[in-house]
Amino acid sequence: MEFSPDKICKLAPNKVDYLIPGGEMINAFLEEGPEAKVCSQMWVASLVTSALCPGTTVGLSRFAGSDRFLRDCLAEDPAAWLGTAHAGRWGADLGFLLKLLHSRDRLLIQTHPDGEKAMKYFGLPHGKDEAWYVLSTRPGACIWLGFRPGVTPQGFRALIEAQDSAGMLACLHKIEIQPGQVYFIPAGTVHALGSDCLVAEIQEPVDLTLRAEYIRPDGSRLPKESMYGAAGMDGMMDCFTFDCLSREELLRRHLSAPLPEGSEPWRKKLISARQTSRFWMDELTLGPDHRLAEVSNPAFQVLLVLEGAGELRWAGGTLPVRQGEEFFVPHGVPSFRCATETGLKLLTCGVPEGDA
Repeated sequence: MEFSPDKICKLAPNKVDYLIPGGEMINAFLEEGPEAKVCSQMWVASLVTSALCPGTTVGLSRFAGSDRFLRDCLAEDPAAWLGTAHAGRWGADLGFLLKLLHSRDRLLIQTHPDGEKAMKYFGLPHGKDEAWYVLSTRPGACIWLGFRPGVTPQGFRALIEAQDSAGMLACLHKIEIQPGQVYFIPAGTVHALGSDCLVAEIQEPVDLTLRAEYIRPDGSRLPKESMYGAAGMDGMMDCFTFDCLSREELLRRHLSAPLPEGSEPWRKKLISARQTSRFWMDELTLGPDHRLAEVSNPAFQVLLVLEGAGELRWAGGTLPVRQGEEFFVPHGVPSFRCATETGLKLLTCGVPEGDA
């Protein structure tokens, strides 16, 4: 099978076991049967390996119908696949990672370092800004996000040392969520994803999490060192941002209001330079009025089909698409068309040209 930087590539589903039970909502999104493997995460167009399986290829995306890794193709000629400007800065690194997440339990309270602190404490080139696009929910779905007014580093540290989960959660804003909402979570912001929801998470490409808890909601325990790793307790505390906003101000900063793309009414800008220079995320929705849309591709992008079915067309070929499938659009495809007769919704992600 031939893979080249002038062809849109379909990628195989890349499910990853990651500390937490869950994944049934991922399988439902993929429209898989009851015999399908269940994992709480799926990594899309991933060049990142799991921190839980060092020295392995766990987490890396493959081309559909092949054992060949996307990472290896990009490494052979980064400029051809990603563009000269991007490759000049990032090499064969995409600059972001897209995931699907579903947990049966609340995730542990956590944060992520920014770029400076990721280098300081872990020697890594990326911090971890991230954003959640809510795909689907069950009744009662919620997240915890940001410290409430009055929370202090000293008080929160005391709760961590006591492993008082109820006390820690009371320090955070609890927010009910709905499908279609997008929350931007910059590095340093305390957060915890609740159960009963499926989100698409875009993040900087590093598997690095600092956890305020090591006792899970079900009572099971992780090694205490899994909380903070090489950073230690002092380093972890340094990575939290204690901005302590009111609920109204928190939502103004973190709940993204999608912007329509003026000349492209079928496109909404979900995450853009308003929030971060690290990545962007758009939603493309084609219906009866926009059944054939041309999408420019100045660098490269990753596509995830959210709903419906249709076809991708470019100068070198065509590919059918349907819900749950993922695609990589290389630099050598300057533009492509999305066609549908029944309706089609896509999530498309990339890196801002200015950052490349």
